Amino acid sequence: MSRELHIRREAARRFWGVIDPELGVNIVDLGLIYRMFMRDDDTFVVEYTTTTAGCPMRRYLQRKIEEALQSIEEIEKFETKLVFEPEWSVEMIVEGVEFFSVPPPMMSG
Repeated sequence: MSRELHIRREAARRFWGVIDPELGVNIVDLGLIYRMFMRDDDTFVVEYTTTTAGCPMRRYLQRKIEEALQSIEEIEKFETKLVFEPEWSVEMIVEGVEFFSVPPPMMSG
């Protein structure tokens, strides 16, 4: 197995632990990771998106993706790129994913 393939697989494993807090689903199953590749300068690049361009969780997701990459010892340099092409759609979600919803706060009468 090539070094790049090994790193891509390890990154995907780590990304399964990155949960979108609004949907309660990991970013891999949501289809938010578009590309992962090694540049010629040995920088590991991850292109990802959010469910909407104005997603309030975009900085949170970026931080969690970066933390996941920092935890892989074979990665010396990395770059994360937030992209919006192609536009994310619900068809990108893995079939059979179960979402959670947070119950609304109880209203006192």
